Amino acid sequence: MRGSARSGDDRELGLDRAISRRDFVSGVGVTVGASMMGGRASAQVTAPPDLTADRYPPLRQGMRGAHPGSFEAAHATRDRALPPMPADDTGEVYDLVVVGAGLSGLAAAFYYRTRAGASAKILLLDNHDDFGGHAKRNEFVVNGRTLMATGGSSYMVAPKTWTWDARQILQALGIDRRDSNYALDWEHFTRMGLGPATFFRKEAFGVDRLVAGGSINRPTAEYLAKTPLAPAIQADLVRLHHGTTDYLAGLSPAEKVAKLQSMSYRDYLLQVAKVHPDVPSLLHGVWALSTDAVTAWFAFYRYRPGFAGLGLTRPPDSPESPDHSADDFPLPAGNSDIARLLVRSLIPDAMPAGSFAEAQGARVDYAQLDRPGASVRLRLESTAVLVSHSGPRAVAQFERDTRGVEVVYLRGGRRFRVQAAQAVLACNNAMIPYLCPELPEAQKAALHQSVRAVNQMTNVLVRDFRAFAALKVETVTCPSSFYGSFNLNDPVTLGGVAPPTDPSQPAILNVNTGTNSGILSNDTMTAELMGRPFPAGATMQERFRALRAALLRTPFETFERAARTQLARALGDGGFDPARDILAITVNRWPHGFAMSRNALFDHTPEEETPCVPARQPFGRITIANSDASGIDLVQTAFDEAARAVRELESRRYGYYERI
Repeated sequence: MRGSARSGDDRELGLDRAISRRDFVSGVGVTVGASMMGGRASAQVTAPPDLTADRYPPLRQGMRGAHPGSFEAAHATRDRALPPMPADDTGEVYDLVVVGAGLSGLAAAFYYRTRAGASAKILLLDNHDDFGGHAKRNEFVVNGRTLMATGGSSYMVAPKTWTWDARQILQALGIDRRDSNYALDWEHFTRMGLGPATFFRKEAFGVDRLVAGGSINRPTAEYLAKTPLAPAIQADLVRLHHGTTDYLAGLSPAEKVAKLQSMSYRDYLLQVAKVHPDVPSLLHGVWALSTDAVTAWFAFYRYRPGFAGLGLTRPPDSPESPDHSADDFPLPAGNSDIARLLVRSLIPDAMPAGSFAEAQGARVDYAQLDRPGASVRLRLESTAVLVSHSGPRAVAQFERDTRGVEVVYLRGGRRFRVQAAQAVLACNNAMIPYLCPELPEAQKAALHQSVRAVNQMTNVLVRDFRAFAALKVETVTCPSSFYGSFNLNDPVTLGGVAPPTDPSQPAILNVNTGTNSGILSNDTMTAELMGRPFPAGATMQERFRALRAALLRTPFETFERAARTQLARALGDGGFDPARDILAITVNRWPHGFAMSRNALFDHTPEEETPCVPARQPFGRITIANSDASGIDLVQTAFDEAARAVRELESRRYGYYERI
C-alpha cells in the first residue's frame, strides 16, 4: 500500500472518497465507480434501482443508531424547550398505543394482539427512522449481493433458559437454531488459515506492530515475547491468565466474595494481584464498564483473568461459562432479524411469507408499516412528547377506571394527537417522567435512577479481505487504541446469507470498542471523546451521562478517521489501502445503550430496594415495558417485561363475587 496512508493524510486515508460519511438526517445511496479504484476495481456498491436508502432505512450509512433527527425532540421535551403549538387531532382511536418500537415495544404489541385478537387496533410510535431500537440492521449491496451486519443488539443469550413468555415469541416466529438452513461455524475463517492477532500502536507502545498467531486476551509467554511489551508486563499477563496464586489466602470463601464485591477490578489487579500499572489498560473493561467502574466480583463472574487460584466457584449462569455460551444464538444481522419477524407477524403485508430462513434475505416494505385501515400500524420518525389519561370512555360492566389515554407526538415539526384505551411505554425509563408528568413523584424518582450504558458499533464494508489472508488474521485486538478491536463479521449462515468463502470477496468488518460495544470499557476511546477526565469520585451513572453528551457532540468523521487510520496501520503490511479498499462505513451510536442495574461500587442501598421495581409500576391505563424494568439488557428481559406490562392492562373481572 502507499505508506503515507499510515500518516493520516486525508486523501491517502480515503476521506475524500464518495461514501456516505456525514451526519445526515437520512443517509444517501452509495455508488463507488470502478474507475476510481485502481487495481482491484471489481466491487461496486449500489442499491437496486427500485430500492433507495430513502425508502429502505437499513441501507442508510453515516451516523446511525441515535441518528440526527431522532433525539432532538425528546431532549427538547426534557428541557421544556418545545415551542408552543396545538396538537392536530388525527381522529384515530386505538385499543393500544405503544411508545417505542424496539424489541420490547414490538413484543408488547405481539402479546396484546395474542390476547385481544387479530382485530385489536394497535399503533406503535418510534422516534427513529427504523424499527427495532438497538436491534438494528445495517445492509450493503455489492455487485448485486447483499451483505448485512448488526448495528446494535447482537445475539440471543441462551434461549433454553428463557421464560415461557419469551420462548413463545421464538416459537410463533419459527426461529429455531435446529433449522437445517442455519449454521454458526466459528471455524470458518480458521480453515482459511486465519486467526487472532494483536495490534500495538506507536503512540502507546513505541512502535506500530501487528503480532499474529495469538492474542493478548489469551496470551502465552511465547506469544508475548514477540510483542513490544516490557518483560515485567509480559510476566504479569502470564501470571494473571495462567497462574494459580490465591491472592486472598487466609479468607473464607464468603469473605473472599465480600472482598471482591467491595472493590473495583482495577484495584484488585493493582493492590491485590499487584500487577504492573500498565496492565489494567491492556485488559480493556468488563462488559460495558471500565476496570475502575466494575467490581472485582463481576470481573470474576465474567471470566476475566486473575482469579483462578481463589478456589471460588463461578455462578453457572455467567454468559462466558461453557455450558451457557454454547446455547447463545446469533443471527446474520443480530437481533434485528427478530424485530423484522415480529413486524411481519403484526403487519403481514410488510414482508413476504415464508420460513424464518427464507425471510432472512427478504426486505421489509416500509410503505406498508403505517397503512390506513390496517389493524396494526407502525409510525416511524414520530417522537411521543406527552402521554396522559383523558376523559371518560365506554367501559365494560364492573370496570372502575373509565378513562382513556391521549398520546401527543411530534412528526415533521408538527404535533399530532391520538386516542387509545390503553398505552404501553416501551421507551427508556429516563424519558418516561417527561412523557407522563402525572406519574407519582416517587415513581419518577425511581425512573430517573435508570441510566443506560453508552455504546457504539461501527461496520466497515471492504472490497475484499486479502490483507487479512496475507497476514493470517481474523480478529485483531487493539489495546490502547480508539477502537479496541476489529474482526471479520461473524460466520453465520441462514437461508441465502452466508459468510465470504474467498479472500477476494467483499466482507464486513466489525470495528468496535473491544468489549460488548461499551465505550466506557475502552479508556482510550473514552478519553478522546470526553477530552477531559471524569470528576474525582464520579459514579457510574455520572460517567455515563457525561460520556453520553460527549458522544452526541462527536461527528461521524471522528469515527471514520479513526477506523481508516487504525485499519491502515494494522493491516498495511498485508497490502490494505483504506482509500481503495473501504467502500462504506456505518457508525451506530447508542447514547442510551444497555440497561444497567445497580453497581455495588456506587449504589449502597439494601438488596431489596431495587429501583426498577417501583419504576415499572402501572399507572391507571398506562404500563411500562422495557429492559430498564428488569435492569438487565437482554432480549428475553425485553420480552418478559413486555408480557408483564400487557398482563397489567388486562381487566380482572370476577362477576358478582366482586360485589356482594
